[in-house]
Amino acid sequence: MPAVTHRHREEEELSPILVWGGGLLLLGVVCFLFYAIWRSQFTRSAGYLFDTANASVEAGYCLNVAQMIVPGGAPIASYFDEAAQFWTGRLRKIDPEGMAPAIIAGQVKLMADKTAAGPKSNVWFQYAMDQCSNRAVTYGFHFRSFD
Repeated sequence: MPAVTHRHREEEELSPILVWGGGLLLLGVVCFLFYAIWRSQFTRSAGYLFDTANASVEAGYCLNVAQMIVPGGAPIASYFDEAAQFWTGRLRKIDPEGMAPAIIAGQVKLMADKTAAGPKSNVWFQYAMDQCSNRAVTYGFHFRSFD
């Protein structure tokens, strides 16, 4: 069997410093991108839903949506009831003494939005419920009715 000879040219060799340095740099970039993407999930949203003034009015708005989307009130242990319980709890955490003004301010804003929607107010309620539910999930809530 003939002997295999390898041609070896100096200019084709990569320096170990280049390989290790480039590898470490690439690893650092990947780690930074992973951290940046992971960290971005915890960033605070740009504002409050539906241009509400603060977190308590946002909670009052979403509480009113959850309570008014079903005529006659939300059935107990339903998705809408869970949402109403979450927003009530959030209001209690934000301002236990001042829940009523936040609920009223949320209701006033919701009625203005409903009036602006005109004949499509039912569609607006569905959209608002979807947005409020997404925000509740963002705040860490888990809807048991979806299990």
